[in-house]
Formats: sequence, structure tokens, C-alpha cells
Amino acid sequence: MRGRKKSEHTRAAILRCAAEVFSERPFHEVLTDEISGRLKMGKGTLYRYFASKEELYFATLLDGLQGMQDAISAVLARRAALDKVIEALTGTIIGYFWQRRDFFILLHRHEAKIDASERVEWTQRREELVARVGDRIAMELGPTRVDPRVAVEMLFGMIRAVCLYRDDTAKPAALARLVTRTFLGGVRVGMQPRTPALAAVSAVSRRAGAKR
Repeated sequence: MRGRKKSEHTRAAILRCAAEVFSERPFHEVLTDEISGRLKMGKGTLYRYFASKEELYFATLLDGLQGMQDAISAVLARRAALDKVIEALTGTIIGYFWQRRDFFILLHRHEAKIDASERVEWTQRREELVARVGDRIAMELGPTRVDPRVAVEMLFGMIRAVCLYRDDTAKPAALARLVTRTFLGGVRVGMQPRTPALAAVSAVSRRAGAKR
């Protein structure tokens, strides 16, 4: 006899609740009983959707990343100058994390700890995101300028920093402008043929990305 059909609404509710709980403390301290309790559902229902805590945890990360990818894709499709695209992209990512503080904390705390068996899919998703942003930067700056991957990782690092260290009075739009000015100012200083040192840094970055 077949089980009841799974509901996308229920699955999404589980993922939202799991992101909140996983962001509050280390993975090993989280109990699925707490997640099902907050949702007021039986553990059996929870396990119909996710066979283990590990599966639920990884699905939570991927769900957050997919949502961010969708938001970024819409920005990259715009026809605009690079500074406008970068500001819109930065504002979109900061805004996404602003509204989903649980996902940001989860990502910041646990990204490096993803199990090796699941890292392949995570790495593929992340590389797709980096490549799409990098392609747009390369299209604007040209292939002989700043290495696109290094530029994207710098941008993402700056975005992560302002999300991590922001205070309660900060405004997403103001932070997006700050990151954009700082990032493009640094990138434009380097808008010249790559030096051997920069080429070496680019090669190390690519190798590190391939090993993730």
C-alpha cells in the first residue's frame, strides 16, 4: 500500500524550521524531536520527508543555496553597467541573508564541515554560482584583466563580512553600496594585464576550487 503523497508545503516548512534550529547550536546538539515538536508533527512524518538528521541538514543548506541562486540569476539577466549589476547583485545577496539570518549563520558555521559524500553536489552548486557571476564580470572587464574567479571570491568574501559583522543600525542598501564601491575600486586599480604574481594567485584559487 502506498504512503500518502508528500506535500511541497510540508517539506518547505520542515526546511525553514530546520534552518532555524541548526543555526542555534552545533549539529551534534540538535535533536529531530525538537524540529518535529516546533512543527507540531510526529517524527514519523518528519522521517517520511528526510530519512536522517544528516539528510535534513544537507537539504537545508542546498535549499538555501538554491533560493539564493534563483535570486542572483534574475539580477545577472539584467542589461546594465557593471557597477549597477554588482550593486544589485550585492544588494540581492545581502537582502537574502538579511531576511534569512538562520541560513546565513548555518552557511557560515557549517559550510566547511559538509560530509565528503555530499560535498560533490554542494561544490557543483557553488561552482555554478561562481561561474555565472564570473562570466558577467569577465564580459565587462575583458579576459586579460582581473581573474574572474578571484574577483568573485573577493566579492563574496566582502558580502559575507558585512553580513557577519553588521550592527543593528545597518541598512542593506547602504551596505550594498559600500561593498560595491570598495570592490570596484580595488578591481579597477587592477585593470591591467595580469602580473606573474596575480597569475599564480589565480592558479592557486582554481586548484583550491577543484579540490572542494
